[in-house]
Amino acid sequence: MEQLINQEIHPLKLLFQSSSDNDGLPDKITDFFPGIVYIFDADTRKLKYINRKITDLLGYSLADVLTWGNDLMRIVHKDDQDHVNGELQHFYTLQDNESYSYTTRLTDKYGSWKHFRTMGTVLNRDTSGRVITVLFVAQDITTELENQLNLEEKIRDLDRSNKELEEFAYVASHDMNEPLRKITTFIERLENKYKAELGADGKLYLTRISASIENMRHLIDTLLEFSRTTRSNQPFAPVDLNGVAKDVQTDLELKIEETGTTLHIAVLPVIEAIPSQMKQLFDNLINNSIKFRKSGVHPVINIRCLQLTRRQKEQHHLDAANTWFRIDFADNGIGFEPEYNERIFQIFQRLHGKSEFPGSGIGLAICKKIIDQHKGLIYATGKPDNGATFTIILPEHQ
Repeated sequence: MEQLINQEIHPLKLLFQSSSDNDGLPDKITDFFPGIVYIFDADTRKLKYINRKITDLLGYSLADVLTWGNDLMRIVHKDDQDHVNGELQHFYTLQDNESYSYTTRLTDKYGSWKHFRTMGTVLNRDTSGRVITVLFVAQDITTELENQLNLEEKIRDLDRSNKELEEFAYVASHDMNEPLRKITTFIERLENKYKAELGADGKLYLTRISASIENMRHLIDTLLEFSRTTRSNQPFAPVDLNGVAKDVQTDLELKIEETGTTLHIAVLPVIEAIPSQMKQLFDNLINNSIKFRKSGVHPVINIRCLQLTRRQKEQHHLDAANTWFRIDFADNGIGFEPEYNERIFQIFQRLHGKSEFPGSGIGLAICKKIIDQHKGLIYATGKPDNGATFTIILPEHQ
């Protein structure tokens, strides 16, 4: 809205400077203007002119203005009057092509008040260059501010809710390990003490209970991992992603060998990041490609990198002053239906049964959390039986 006022105040200035006092042209135009237009006398600090929009916006008639002695301060909110008096001093030092704006509250005829954004520019000077009159345009921004405040409050509520959920996940996951340890202990005692009496069915039940415990323990561990990611307060530092990829490749050496996976890794950049989270990110994405491989087909994973152009940064609404890198993790695996390209980043979301592809459904949610903490982007594309590509976009500097 400020840009709108700024675009229109200078044509209004030309209108007032080129019109005579008696031709009535300013009234004919400013009465249709979406704001209060007024001229302020720098010497008397009184109004020399005001348009009829004051009636539409605040309920006052032009006759009411005369009863105030043309003193606009009569309707400035009493708590804002010192602020407005201070702001008015800026207009005495403006150049002819400059404008200045401030916000204040104005009281309407019925005792309520509204927020206004007011912009002004010098209208006339005397022969010595001293400011004689200032032209102002004031627009009602009450609804705009209320919407902004409501949005900010909703964001604060969401942040509080997220923090509470993160705290709950961390504490709950921590506390759940203790009963699991006890169950494991009792199972071991049953096996040792009553092994002969259990029989085949009893041993099968204990085996299934043990398997369920291990699944639960893995789920708790991944929940704790997710919670630690959201609660991380580790510092950012220069991270060579080439070293990260090499370390992850070494950690996954056995799995890569067992599955016959081929990794092609392009030259990667050095960025400001949290080192441990970058390793976790690469580990999760490479593991994901290996996990969702086609039956009987050796996985091939291509990790490519390019620097975004200015146009690409604009398309993604990214800070144009920063350098951004796009890194693709492309595989030849089972892929997925395009309609799931957002769902797969949600916690506990699975596209396949546990019997086909075991896991907790948290790995990609952790990836998204890491990318969010680094102010980047992550998205996926894929087709069934035609592989998937996971793309991350990260800034060079935080």
